[in-house]
Amino acid sequence: MNTKNELSRITIDIPAIDHKKLKAVAALTGKSMREIVITSIEEHLKATKILNKETRKAIEDIEKGKGLTKATSASDLFKKLGI
Repeated sequence: MNTKNELSRITIDIPAIDHKKLKAVAALTGKSMREIVITSIEEHLKATKILNKETRKAIEDIEKGKGLTKATSASDLFKKLGI
């Protein structure tokens, strides 16, 4: 799981009936609504066909922590990446 400083926040509006259904499914499965939504997003991103082989490999490497550049700030990262 990501640490809090690695997360980005989004806000979405869904129909009230879908919110109630999601809440019920979460309660029945013992999961949080957040867990269900994140799992659904992850599954969708992995299944999408628009990602080419190179992009899918990059995502897999990121998930494994391979080839990452660590930096203390945005300017440090840009410097390390030569940007």
